[in-house]
Amino acid sequence: MSGVLARPEIQPKTPLAKRIREVRRALGDPDRSEFAERLAISANSVSRYERGEQEPSYPVFNAYSSVLGINLHWLLTGNGAMFQGGDIKVADTTLAHVRKVVYNIAYSVAGKDLRRSKPETFAEEFLDLFDYLMTLDERDQQSAEKVVEFGAERLKRASDQGDR
Repeated sequence: MSGVLARPEIQPKTPLAKRIREVRRALGDPDRSEFAERLAISANSVSRYERGEQEPSYPVFNAYSSVLGINLHWLLTGNGAMFQGGDIKVADTTLAHVRKVVYNIAYSVAGKDLRRSKPETFAEEFLDLFDYLMTLDERDQQSAEKVVEFGAERLKRASDQGDR
C-alpha cells in the first residue's frame, strides 16, 4: 500500500458549480487536466468552476455544448436533460430527425479523416446508404451486408467513370 491519501473533494459552492462537476463525473470522471485539454482551458480553471469560485465565460460554456454535447439549458438552470437531445422521446422522432443525426455523425467522422473527400460529400454518400437501408423490408445482418454491397457498387461505378 502506498500510504498516499487523496485529499477530500471540496464541495461546490453554487448549484452551477455542482452541475459543472456532474458533467465530468458523467463523462467517466477523467483527470482534470485531460478534461481541461478537451475544453481548451486550464486545469486550474476547471477546478475554480467546479468549486464555484469562478463562473465560465461564454466560450467555455460554448465548449461544454459543442465539444461535450452538454445541454446549456440544463447546465445553466438544472432543468431538462444533461446531454443535448437527452429529453427527446423516441415516439416524437421522425425519419427526418434520424437522417439529420446520421448526416451529422457521418460529417464528423469524415472531418476527422483527411484522406477522404469533403465531409459534406462523404456525409451525403453515407446518407444515401442509410436511405437504401431504410427501404429494405427487414433490417438485420444480411440487410447491413446488402448496404455495404450497394455502397461498394456505387464506389466502383464512380471509380470506373473517373478512369474514362
